[in-house]
Formats: sequence, C-alpha cells, structure tokens
Amino acid sequence: MKNYMSKEKSDLGSFLQRNSKKSNKELADNIRDVKKLNNSHDNVVIYQEKRTICETARKLQRIIKAFDSSAELTIKIKNKTWKQK
Repeated sequence: MKNYMSKEKSDLGSFLQRNSKKSNKELADNIRDVKKLNNSHDNVVIYQEKRTICETARKLQRIIKAFDSSAELTIKIKNKTWKQK
C-alpha cells in the first residue's frame, strides 16, 4: 500500500485529484455543481477547491486530536492511503 506522506505529496487536494479518474473538465463541473459556483475557468475552480480541502483537513485533524491525541485523519482510495500530518 502506497503512503503519500512526502512533503510534495502531503496535501489532500492533490492526492484526491491525482487519484481521480475524471478529467479536469469533469472534475471542475462536479465541483461547480456541488458548490453552486459560476467560475468558468476549470483550473481556477480546481485550484481553489484543493486549497479549501487542505485547510478543512487541517482543521478536522486539530479537532479530532482534541478528543483523542492518538486519533488521525486517514483517507483511502483503492490501494492508496493519505494521512493528515
């Protein structure tokens, strides 16, 4: 099982995009639908959502650590695992 924890691969947004089977157009369209966005630039939509996902993951990690210091945020996609530092 691959673990994407190196510095350049540690952000959740990049991990999710890298492991998506969708084209940038499909991914941007899906994000627009979910978030009710009007921005027509696919790369901008994806970039902004990746930043939002990263910040959300950091906040979630902090709050789950408040409940239990040994807890960790882990996401698995098929045989690949991402863990929040």
